[in-house]
Amino acid sequence: MNLLADPALLGSAAQAATALAVGAAALVGSLLSALTGSGGAIVLSLVLAPIIGVAAVVQTISVAMLLSHVARVGAFWKLIDWWVAGRILLAAVPGCFAGAVLYTKLNEAAISLVLGLFLILVVVLKRLLAGQRFQMGPTGLLVASAVFGFLSGTTIGGGLLMIPILLGAGLAGAALVATDAIVGLTMHLTKTLVFGQAAVLTSAQVWLGAVIGICMVPGAWLAKALLARIPLKVHGLLLDGVVALGGVSFVIQALRRWG
Repeated sequence: MNLLADPALLGSAAQAATALAVGAAALVGSLLSALTGSGGAIVLSLVLAPIIGVAAVVQTISVAMLLSHVARVGAFWKLIDWWVAGRILLAAVPGCFAGAVLYTKLNEAAISLVLGLFLILVVVLKRLLAGQRFQMGPTGLLVASAVFGFLSGTTIGGGLLMIPILLGAGLAGAALVATDAIVGLTMHLTKTLVFGQAAVLTSAQVWLGAVIGICMVPGAWLAKALLARIPLKVHGLLLDGVVALGGVSFVIQALRRWG
């Protein structure tokens, strides 16, 4: 059932029921994403799609991740490499804008297909590039950032591609995490503005996104207590398995809508 499709959502009873359903989904999604160490938006999308509908997932999660990244930027503000961030955003912002505009033109079947194929591609690329590190010159950094920006605007989970770009730019450790936070914040802000201007971001989606952002906090703390008990390899396998299955499910949904 698509909870966002019912106009009665704005009623108090429906609003409370929606808050409980989405809050529980966000808690589960944030717990899984924290356990695997990355891919929070991807895991959340897989949990939330059956509840709010595929067509609302990207907009709603953009609001949630926007709030999440504000907190991250605040925590790592002094460690941000502004020179690297500036060069990345120079190409990534226009790419994100173009990708978000394209997204607003897609129907629900096309959205399902794009999300599904991208999630499967993420798993494949992650396996192919495992353990490799690339050095990027100025031109390579701009090209990679533009591609990253476009995919971030059109899909969920494009943030996973930012890590190798930051490594290629020479960042590591806390500086990488901090710079990734400001880049992610800018991407989600760009998407949210485009979606709002194009009238594909509704007040209900903003409200649900805020609920999700708040509900992500306890999941992260709970995961912190479990991380020491789960081997690192299991984290990666868990994320890859969830992402791949989710990608296949999105593709199947798209084919059913077109069939």
